[in-house]
Amino acid sequence: MLAMSVDLGSRFRRSVLFDSGSEGRRRKGSEMQAAVRRFTLSGLAALIIVAIPVVVVARSLAVDQALAHVAERTKQIVEHEFAPDVTDALLAGDAAAVAELDAEVDPLIRDGHILRVTVGDADGTILYSDLDELVGQQFDLPDNLSAQLQDGTPVSVLGAPTGGPDLFEVDHDKFVEVYVQATGGNGSDYIFELIYPPDEINRMEDEMLGILPVVLVALAVLQLLQLAPAIRMARRLQDDGEVRRRLLQQSITASDRERQKLARTLHDDVIQDLAALAYSLESREQQQTKPDHAFQTLAKNIVQGSIASLRRITVALYPPDLSAMGLPVALDGLGELVRRRGAEWQLEIEASAPTDMVRPALLYRVAREAVTNAAKHASAQVVRVSLRDWGDAVLLEIVDDGDGFSPADAAREGHLGLRILRDTVHDAGGTLHIESASGAGTRVSVTLPSAGVDSPILANRSNA
Repeated sequence: MLAMSVDLGSRFRRSVLFDSGSEGRRRKGSEMQAAVRRFTLSGLAALIIVAIPVVVVARSLAVDQALAHVAERTKQIVEHEFAPDVTDALLAGDAAAVAELDAEVDPLIRDGHILRVTVGDADGTILYSDLDELVGQQFDLPDNLSAQLQDGTPVSVLGAPTGGPDLFEVDHDKFVEVYVQATGGNGSDYIFELIYPPDEINRMEDEMLGILPVVLVALAVLQLLQLAPAIRMARRLQDDGEVRRRLLQQSITASDRERQKLARTLHDDVIQDLAALAYSLESREQQQTKPDHAFQTLAKNIVQGSIASLRRITVALYPPDLSAMGLPVALDGLGELVRRRGAEWQLEIEASAPTDMVRPALLYRVAREAVTNAAKHASAQVVRVSLRDWGDAVLLEIVDDGDGFSPADAAREGHLGLRILRDTVHDAGGTLHIESASGAGTRVSVTLPSAGVDSPILANRSNA
């Protein structure tokens, strides 16, 4: 069965072409550009991944440092300026005592450095405030505040208005509240609460975030410095792949030349000599009056059989010109050996022909080896060869219903060629699998990347 149209060979012949030098250079340039783009994008992604947590951490550090600074400054103000003025007279509402503490507080309020000052006891009752409406009111203190203030460490909090002493501050959406426990002029401990605008926090954040552009620029410069060696490494790897491609092409070319030379030698010497011998035997038979017909017939049959065998060897040594006839026609030519031995030959072509010279040569070599094994060694009655597209690859399968073989017999002479071809296919970026069992036939499958798929081995160049 031959599942292809009559003009399929000509169509494939037109499509089997060498890659031009300009196309190879364009492909090489596009591969390099793609590698540079991937490296640059990965660097930018890494820069963003690093920058986001850095910004978050920097902002948090700025807030913590600003709160610590404000808390320490508040402690100094309370202990040296406010606490000594908290006396029994102040708590009794003495106007002179209140005016004395107001004189310390009012300048800071007017300058905008402080929004509110309150003095309270452990229960949260306001004993003094720069705002008269707060005096005498009781507010809930933050949880565990008393325990935190026991060792004299101030507590600073950044937050939004809570309805406490900041109730009357409607011009700000967030405050810095600092609590300090200090001993008043009358010897008793009191809780001082000072409310600040967020200016100090914002200033520290701006200073900290102002350093980030320098850090990010430094990281970007580092990324650019790494780009040059990365490009050099990519070019080096690409050059290494180019060398491998050239070596593969040269090895295939050298093998074809040796096969052609051997085929020419056999044809010009051995076959011609045997042909002359056959003619001589035939002439002798005609000249002799009492010829030894039995002997001469046997000799002639032997010589003619040798000539046929040698001709088959020359065809096997030097495969057909795939660029001229096309892979499908060359594959169909393998059916002659199968049909000559009385077996059924089936060929199915459902793939576009590869557009280089390496893929058709490898596929043909595998098919020839597998078909020869099936016809000569496996006693197959049916041999089927199929070639079809398989995703981003081309798939060639050779299936026979012959004797098959077990893994223990895999190294026998009849399958040595396939073992060698497996390494060649692997070097070309493909895979070759052999499935067989005694009495169950054999399936040989080979996949090679399609022409449009990047392959460091199969991408030919005109100078290869």
